[in-house]
Amino acid sequence: MPALSAFSNISKRPVLAYYYLQKSIRSAALRRAMGALVAACVGRPAQAQAGAGGDAARVARQLEDTGICFLPALDLGEEALAQIRAHLRGRPAIDQYDGTTLVDVDGVLPPNCDRAFYRIDDLLSCGPLMELANAPLVLDSVTALLGARPTIALVQAWWTLGEHHVPGRLHYDDVYHRDVDDFRFVKLFAYLTDTTERSGAHAFVKGSHRSQLLTRRGPITDEEVAANFPAQDIVTIAGKAGTVFLENTWGIHRPLLATEGRRLMFSVLFALTPWVPMNSGHVATLPLPAGFDEHVNRGFFKV
Repeated sequence: MPALSAFSNISKRPVLAYYYLQKSIRSAALRRAMGALVAACVGRPAQAQAGAGGDAARVARQLEDTGICFLPALDLGEEALAQIRAHLRGRPAIDQYDGTTLVDVDGVLPPNCDRAFYRIDDLLSCGPLMELANAPLVLDSVTALLGARPTIALVQAWWTLGEHHVPGRLHYDDVYHRDVDDFRFVKLFAYLTDTTERSGAHAFVKGSHRSQLLTRRGPITDEEVAANFPAQDIVTIAGKAGTVFLENTWGIHRPLLATEGRRLMFSVLFALTPWVPMNSGHVATLPLPAGFDEHVNRGFFKV
């Protein structure tokens, strides 16, 4: 696979140049054209994984149309959720506010800690989470959407701690915004706790991924969203633990501001390339699990 190896052996400086170049391009039409070019260079796999078939094409069509698709066939059941909770129990998370404080979510929390992220290796070693990320339906749907076999560019799981909400504090993504992670990308989300509007439910503007409106850099106000998109397309996703969905987060989205309770969410970024600065410091130490695609997982496992 010469095209793939050419993309895999690039030094850090050109990688960052690529990332910030694509981030600076805000025209939806130009991004689509550049995405087609990069997808052609990365290359499409010879065949889909067994077991997804027509369902993947249906998911890809819905993502192309609305920007979001729920995957009830992959919703996490109680057994998987219990395994995830047991795996994460006692593993420290990192306070997003200062980026260094280790937080025991099951213990006493720092008084101003309202969001905390688990370390990447603690997620990579969690079987049910990575099996979800590598499910045939997910990979085949994303392949059909992106026009190329995807690469996992980032994995995250974080607590939103509404009971510790600091009035007046907003994180950068607490307001409507667009993600700009690659020329083509999509995210998998899974609620790992019951999630309500008060504990940080996700909100998405259906169809905004195809819109030329509000593509500038920076935050987008509620008033701008309401003035430019039909009310029925502004959806709030409250749901039970285990709820799984795919979303094109170039589309306009945000979490609702959490003021009570605790929400744990898992996400996987699927992109054309693995070049996201947030994972640049990660060193792959864990072996690739049996049956996992080397290309898809090349950024995080030893292959």
